[in-house]
Amino acid sequence: QLLGRIPIMTRSEEFQRSIRNLQLQPLITPDDVRKFRVVYGEELLPELEQAIEDCTEHNNQFFFAGHRGCGKSTLLAEFGRQIEDRFFTVFFSISDLIELPAINHVQILFTMAVQLMAKAEEKQIKIPQDKKQAIFDWFKKRTRTETEEFSAELEAGFDFFSLIKGKIKTDAGVRDEIQTDFQRNPKELLDNINLIAREIQLACGNSIQDIVVIIDDIDKLTLAQAEEIFRQNLKLLLLPQFTVIFTIPIATLRDGVLKKYIEDETGNSIFVMPVLKPHAKGDRTKILENTQHLLLAVLDRRVPAHLFAAGIAEQIIAQSGGVLRELIRIAHECCRLARVEILQRQRRQESVEDLYLDGRILDKALENLRNSMAITLSKDDREILQLTYANHQPDDPKDQAFLDLLHNITAIEYRNGESWYDVHPLVVEQLRREGLLL
Repeated sequence: QLLGRIPIMTRSEEFQRSIRNLQLQPLITPDDVRKFRVVYGEELLPELEQAIEDCTEHNNQFFFAGHRGCGKSTLLAEFGRQIEDRFFTVFFSISDLIELPAINHVQILFTMAVQLMAKAEEKQIKIPQDKKQAIFDWFKKRTRTETEEFSAELEAGFDFFSLIKGKIKTDAGVRDEIQTDFQRNPKELLDNINLIAREIQLACGNSIQDIVVIIDDIDKLTLAQAEEIFRQNLKLLLLPQFTVIFTIPIATLRDGVLKKYIEDETGNSIFVMPVLKPHAKGDRTKILENTQHLLLAVLDRRVPAHLFAAGIAEQIIAQSGGVLRELIRIAHECCRLARVEILQRQRRQESVEDLYLDGRILDKALENLRNSMAITLSKDDREILQLTYANHQPDDPKDQAFLDLLHNITAIEYRNGESWYDVHPLVVEQLRREGLLL
């Protein structure tokens, strides 16, 4: 009987586990999905599935937009799992392989090739040995891994493509060579991508309908990077002969010329994942019941409900603006401060079992986060935010300064038939303290 009991955690251990549960990462692994996922946004998936099943080689590239932290990555990873019995599905984060400032269209295409073969190796797809060796030799040449040291690592049992990923992630010289070579001759890169895809399809036979590659975290790039990649190099990105889903920044949708260019070239509308509306447009006094219910469930999966004093979880939801990332960020800061207080009490040999996330801790957490946001705001930013708060619309939605605020989740876009905007609740309080809002 004793062996079957679940050990009782101390208050300190509960907060420590909560901090670990409140990491700002998408739910990718089966274990994280099982522990933390709350169903949200799945109404988009049948539309995306229909588009993929019915597309042709002329319109098989798709774009998926949304605020950073709204749940896109988790949703797209779930979509990949749902269709992998019918499609050869590859989901990966570009930022796991290359630092964000170094990402461009060439690096996107090259990492796509790496991930296709890595997944084929993982699934033990039986590509003919001579074809596989030719592909391996091409990667070795392009990543400068034709060395005795590298061969020794492979003989010792290291995974070939894990070593390749490590090489392109840590060796700027290799990335620069890839960039220089394929900027000059992109046809070679595209030919090899399509060769890899063709060999995978042939090896899979009738067991799959097509290849689907989902590239996450492109939406984390600066707007200038996204502009260069998708305005100047979009045609190259559309040449792989299989289905690709790209994530893009929500602010891209406000650039009417770029939006139309993407939709015209792909033959598809851009999919948009909206942020949960915390309140109805024009009524900031009451949190919508459905939003509160869902976000309470998100918190409950990560922090034991009994650690919250009455009403604190609801206040965290109100301060999040309906953005999942912000909900997690505020809760994490609260738990971090609680752990600091626990360590202080323990040094004084005081009890910690009566410590809760109360108004005192929440106020301090909000102050810390508010200050970190406020220092980034210029005078012009403040004026834009004042107008946005008053009118649920900026003076010019295409103004670069507003797009930057939208990209950084200082301004937030909501949708319910029409698009409208609000200001992050933490920034609203900052503007009130500065006398800029009533």
